Amino acid sequence: MKKPDSIISIDSSVLNGVDDYEAFVYKFTHVGVGKTYVGSHLGNFGDGYWQSSRNPEFLDLFSGMTPVFDYKILAIGSYDEMKNLESKIHKEEKVVRNSNYYNLGAAGAAFKIPVRVSFMEEFVLPKILAGDFNVPELWRKSVLLDRSHTGKIKVKALQVRFEDNKLITEIANRIALKNDTAECERTTLVELGDGFYLIIDGNSTLEAIRNNGNITQHRVRIISKQFIDHYNINEDELRHLGQLLNPGDEFIKQSTSVDDLIKTLQKFFIDSDRNIKFNSEYSLQYIYSILKCSPQRAGSIAKKAKKEYHEKNRVYSGVKIIDYDSIRNPTNYRKVVDRVKDLEDDNTIVVAYSTGAPKTLSLNIIDAINISPKKPRIIAVIYHNEDQNQKKWESTNRSIVKNRIESILGREVPLDGIKDVNGIVRDGVKKEFRIVEMPHEESDIS
Repeated sequence: MKKPDSIISIDSSVLNGVDDYEAFVYKFTHVGVGKTYVGSHLGNFGDGYWQSSRNPEFLDLFSGMTPVFDYKILAIGSYDEMKNLESKIHKEEKVVRNSNYYNLGAAGAAFKIPVRVSFMEEFVLPKILAGDFNVPELWRKSVLLDRSHTGKIKVKALQVRFEDNKLITEIANRIALKNDTAECERTTLVELGDGFYLIIDGNSTLEAIRNNGNITQHRVRIISKQFIDHYNINEDELRHLGQLLNPGDEFIKQSTSVDDLIKTLQKFFIDSDRNIKFNSEYSLQYIYSILKCSPQRAGSIAKKAKKEYHEKNRVYSGVKIIDYDSIRNPTNYRKVVDRVKDLEDDNTIVVAYSTGAPKTLSLNIIDAINISPKKPRIIAVIYHNEDQNQKKWESTNRSIVKNRIESILGREVPLDGIKDVNGIVRDGVKKEFRIVEMPHEESDIS
């Protein structure tokens, strides 16, 4: 590729091993003078584009055929990402008023960055780890777990992991060995104002001690509303902070998983109107900040996030899958029990079970029918717990269970003497079967 005579050298090392990118950011440096010009271009290096300056001094030097410039490609990526980087450099360097730059104007950003990763990692997180927000007084467990929002102190919980914590039982067992939470991390709360507080880390520990009668109090740290407002910290940044507080395997803490990061990248992609690409420099740096992994590992996670998004086209935006397991999440399971009680009456059998075991669900329904043969209505209250269970249920297992039960009921003799909803006694009433589904997702702020 031919270059203008005004360019002495070209540094394009950032392109080594890269085949695909949308745009790049470049820099001209006036050798011996130190004055620079920074710009961006939608396209690939070598397509004939060099610069788009309107500065007469720069243009005279560029077209003057005297070797005066070193040229360097600073970064590559999506167009929006490169526009953001160009804008960031222009803003930080104050290029319009900076005599060391040929730029006459500052470029605008393509989209707003959802999380200021460096700010959260290098400023906010160290304050937390240094104990700046630690509160000496212990908080009552009952207050931290209360979600009624009726008391003087009202607590919400931001689930930074998109799935319910399946290790709550293990956490509870390990806490029970010592019967206090001295070796657990403090629960991190954010003051919202008007008596409201938001838990961004430590919710799993609270669930683990919920049923431990020996533990009535727990240590907390509180990030004040004044601090949040002063630094304009948003919800995505609070979620990121929660992930930073769970970077790896620690005693009685669950690390932020790859699945969590995948769903975070999907949320970035959706919230930015698809401007923050899965394999963008921003997304990759976000992965590095949490996992401290190799570039290959980060790229693999980004690729998986993109694949799953396009396969499922599912929006993970402020929601989580509800786990109704009676051991892991007794609070959620109580919702199932309450739903069963609401549906039960003198003429109705109600059976609740997970769709993860459709055969057991069918057998439980059949057993219930045999135990109460005079009840004409049979209801199955089902819940999925996992996406794969829901997918199998919708594709095959629903039909299998439904056809199996309806086939059995179809062979039974209609019942006589059954009161309808109006109290009228009916004869020849055929048994009927229906399925009621518990919600599969909920907001991750409770």
